[in-house]
Amino acid sequence: MNAFIHFMEKRFIPVANKISSNRYLKSVSTGSMSLLGVIMLGAIFTVISSLSWEPYQNFLSVTNIGTVMNYIPAYTIDLLGLYMAFSIAYCGAGIFGIKEQALGTGFISLVCFLLLTPLTENPEARASFLSTNYLGARGVFVAIFVSLITIQLMKLFVEKNITIKMPDGVPEMVTKSFTSLIPAVVIASLFGIVKFGFSVTSYNSATDFVYTLLQEPLQRLTGSLTAFLILILISNLLWFFGIHGSMTVLPILMPIFLGYLADNSAAVAAGEAVPHAINFGLYDLACLGGSGATIGLVTDMFLFSKSKRYKSFSKIVFPSGLFGVNEPVIFGMPVMLNVMLLIPFLLTPLVITSLGYALISMGIITAPIGILGSGSLPPLIHGIVQGSLSFGIYQLFAVAISMAIYYPFFKTLDNQAVQEERLAQEQAG
Repeated sequence: MNAFIHFMEKRFIPVANKISSNRYLKSVSTGSMSLLGVIMLGAIFTVISSLSWEPYQNFLSVTNIGTVMNYIPAYTIDLLGLYMAFSIAYCGAGIFGIKEQALGTGFISLVCFLLLTPLTENPEARASFLSTNYLGARGVFVAIFVSLITIQLMKLFVEKNITIKMPDGVPEMVTKSFTSLIPAVVIASLFGIVKFGFSVTSYNSATDFVYTLLQEPLQRLTGSLTAFLILILISNLLWFFGIHGSMTVLPILMPIFLGYLADNSAAVAAGEAVPHAINFGLYDLACLGGSGATIGLVTDMFLFSKSKRYKSFSKIVFPSGLFGVNEPVIFGMPVMLNVMLLIPFLLTPLVITSLGYALISMGIITAPIGILGSGSLPPLIHGIVQGSLSFGIYQLFAVAISMAIYYPFFKTLDNQAVQEERLAQEQAG
């Protein structure tokens, strides 16, 4: 075990630290998370409008309430690529040290994203229009690339001081607009050239090129249970060594899962099955109670502690664990570098996730939609919010499984604590 810990500290953790502190990944992660309100708004209306009870659906249809509710997902989740083009550039500008130009960077990125989005021609109406297919999940990766490139180009112009200077007394917003003008002209021109370059290829547009060569293969890869479990294992290994593993893994999964969310929401709204079962919902299952699925550990502690130490500690970690916050137990118990808890900490998420996926594949439970940001909800409620009561019920079974796996390891620690307390009492007496 000491050799394993030494290997992790020397070889694995430095790489993970570099990944989690990478400014490009931080920009993507922060920009995506900033859209949480938009995503939740669309997801809530998707869930409410898709409850499969015939009298309820008839009521929505007759009153046109269903039509009104379907407007919301169409302008939130279905336009994620559009919103990400702005949010990643806006948040990334601060991360890359040009916070004063954050707003301008966001708008330039948005313009360039739209510039690369192909227009659909309608000769009969003598009109052109933007298809929302390119503004949603299909455009997520293009939005990421455009945002990151725009940030770097804007940063270059600011650092080289290639901007228009305005005299003192000019309003701040006017000054910032003119400061962004030269970079905006150059950046938009470059993306205009890129657009023309793709227009003469068989791909026709940058969006189709990126989707075909990168986004589609990555979605197939992360749609694999094996790959997903490996990423969960890596995340929990990092947590064991005190590193925020989720911040290493989520930036990799987030662009893909956001695309899944759009596809899943559209399928549910159409009354179809969820096409992508491996999504944010399944990730939250792997993190039931927090990374390592420690809800079983804190529940065991709350119900079965004999030592004063863990009885007192459970009053803090059990309520927080119910809402997916487990930093107190990881760093306070601690789970971190506690060899006694390494096996259940790594094994539990893999077991409950694999079993959950198997039940989904067999049609016994309904897959979650994959709503981002609902991981802090307690078991059962989380599943209901994800649009699947059966998934929520399975989460209660997952809690029991987690308790069973953690129990013998926890009781060993609890018994040790009881002996230490008895010995301390005898010495004091």
